[in-house]
Amino acid sequence: MEPTVVTPLPQPPPPRFSSHRAARTITLRPGHLLAGWATMFWLGWLLVGGSFGAVWYSSRVTGLSTWWLGPETEPRLFLLNIVPFVAPFGLAFLALRSARYLPWWGILGALLSAGIAAGDLADEPRYAIIEFALAAAGLLISVAAFAGMLRAASPSTDDAQGPAAELEGPPAG
Repeated sequence: MEPTVVTPLPQPPPPRFSSHRAARTITLRPGHLLAGWATMFWLGWLLVGGSFGAVWYSSRVTGLSTWWLGPETEPRLFLLNIVPFVAPFGLAFLALRSARYLPWWGILGALLSAGIAAGDLADEPRYAIIEFALAAAGLLISVAAFAGMLRAASPSTDDAQGPAAELEGPPAG
């Protein structure tokens, strides 16, 4: 019986398109959101933007036009139609890019959304209530995100001793 010679398999060919881009590393500094809070922030603002899409659709189905859409027979300029989506989707994008001070930007976005809602108070108050509720949701998301925002350490003398000093009590003198 002859010995069996096992030959190794050939190496796979190199990939045609190699992407040797370096991974984007982010050094968290004061003002950044922790990962879980950043996810909550972008998902929450993405849902606010999607809800404005539901207002758009509902407005077209019912025939009641918001100020930013205009009547179906004489619609507004497309750039005006997308105004309610700029703040929510812009904030969601900034959260994915790990921008700093997102809760503050979110408060500004909520104020812009409330301004859009205020435009509907005279003609379509029912849609204005929904839009104000969306602005309030964005505001609550942004205020809650302050809990996950990194802050600079305060240089106080109590912190120099560490947390164990607080548990043990005052130093013996």
